[in-house]
Amino acid sequence: MAHASRWPDDPLAADTGLPLAGVRVLDLSRVLAGPLCAMIAGDLGADVIKVEPPGGDPVRQMGPPTLGDDATYFLAVNRNRRSIEVDLSTAAGRELVARLAAEADAVVENFLPSQAEAFGLPALKESLPSVVWITISPASSGGPLAGRPAFDLLAQARSGLMSVTGTTETGPLKTGAPIADVVTGLYGAIGLLTGLLERARRPTRPARRIEAPLLESTMSALVNQAAGFLGAGKVPEFLGNDHPSIVPYAPYSTADLDILIAVGTERQWRALVEALGDPSLVANDARFATNALRVEHRDALRELLEGILATRGVDAWIEELEAAGVPCAPVNDLPAAFAQEQIAAGDLVEEVALAGGETTGMLRSPLSIDGRRPPIRRRPPALDEHGDSIRASLEV
Repeated sequence: MAHASRWPDDPLAADTGLPLAGVRVLDLSRVLAGPLCAMIAGDLGADVIKVEPPGGDPVRQMGPPTLGDDATYFLAVNRNRRSIEVDLSTAAGRELVARLAAEADAVVENFLPSQAEAFGLPALKESLPSVVWITISPASSGGPLAGRPAFDLLAQARSGLMSVTGTTETGPLKTGAPIADVVTGLYGAIGLLTGLLERARRPTRPARRIEAPLLESTMSALVNQAAGFLGAGKVPEFLGNDHPSIVPYAPYSTADLDILIAVGTERQWRALVEALGDPSLVANDARFATNALRVEHRDALRELLEGILATRGVDAWIEELEAAGVPCAPVNDLPAAFAQEQIAAGDLVEEVALAGGETTGMLRSPLSIDGRRPPIRRRPPALDEHGDSIRASLEV
């Protein structure tokens, strides 16, 4: 891809051997979904410049917890990029962004339509037919919600996702992680990569304008629950950690901690019954003869299973069930999740020195490319850390 010379090239993005080496991404987004989209491109080798408003991306202040000058929330989705502080409400700020955008391969932004209009972004987008443009929006353009502010929790509520999470005692619950923002960011990254691929294959065609809407992306995450409603009119009930269509497929109490048992086939069911050591209690009960019957009688089966599981601790049961070929896992908290050998002895976590000198463990990309996980080339930047060099390169 040919580029003008005024883009301030990043030496840490050159000669990496990564798939997106040489690709330039201008990140105008804030908070989570947009920065995550741009971070994925950066992890894959793209040279990403993050444009921050005066005072910085608001997520820098979304603590506690914090580490150094920034919230850990910011650190989570802002690696592998440089930072420049720009006031888009000024003509000079808009001109600087226009110069960067003109030399980028892709732009990522998540402004409300009214904000984008005030900053001149629709006109800028129209003037750059060769630049892939990714918009993270509250909801699909043209609909009544497209111009309303939206956040992860609002999307979880409006999408119906909260209605399939929780129990009759708790009522609707949000997920423990910002899944709406994450899913939307992933769709944004898919759109970005798709746009870049088509531009490389069909350079004479105008670059794509791709929208990843928060509401619709979150509803796509309903998957089987949405299909059950659309195809069979089934409105999900509160099932807590139970699966709507498979039993046993949930956490169950043992003598100490919970164990997750995930029986997906009849063979695994028979193996579970044998491993439990009391086949007369379960295998000969007509209520549990098929998965459909087990779904119907899930509460009775839970009572029987937990009566048996209560005789031993989780570690003993995992050893027993794994030997029998029954899929199972401990229900880890975060310390246990990071301590398990697969993670602790692997390379998913990298120690990174931050701008203020603090050191922290940081998640790398979960992808492996040709057997190697992409490195963290750049720690999350301090606000405007690279502003002077970028402005000098642009001769602003």
